[in-house]
Amino acid sequence: MALTNPELVIVGLVAEKPQYGYQIEQLILQRGMREWTDIGFSSIYYILNKLEDRGLLVSEKRAEGERPARKIYTLTDSGRSEYREAVRIRLTSPHPRSDDFDIGLANLLALDREEQVRALTSYQTTLKEKLEQVNGKYHADGGKELNSAAYELFGHSMAILSAELEWVSGAIARISKEQSQENIPS
Repeated sequence: MALTNPELVIVGLVAEKPQYGYQIEQLILQRGMREWTDIGFSSIYYILNKLEDRGLLVSEKRAEGERPARKIYTLTDSGRSEYREAVRIRLTSPHPRSDDFDIGLANLLALDREEQVRALTSYQTTLKEKLEQVNGKYHADGGKELNSAAYELFGHSMAILSAELEWVSGAIARISKEQSQENIPS
């Protein structure tokens, strides 16, 4: 059975080093992974148990200091093999994306041109803010000194956001031009 995207994220974090469930949550937050993956805090333990049932992870209870014993998860050989194959598939096979924004675009004509421009301008503002956040996190986390995976992930995110900004600016200009042409008396 192939790894789902949330499973792959969790397996990838455990592949770095054995992790407690709480550590996985902290890494997801620290690395800004919630920007591009849908893993809720409550689903982390569900996924960990599922992966353990499939033999991809093993756990053992460990006590540290005064804390009660907690489960720490480690990748099995079978898990490492499935992990590597899932990564290979995702890096070699582009998949179509589905997005709420694309559904909104498909139904753009439900709004008059002025509303279209307002909505897209709001989207543009949000994209600019996200790009600034990602760029700031990139520099705060080490910039060019990051490991290759983190460096490429930041680069990909910034390239997508930049391309999206360029596109939305053009769309706003095109719709605004059409709107102004409609307002010219014949």
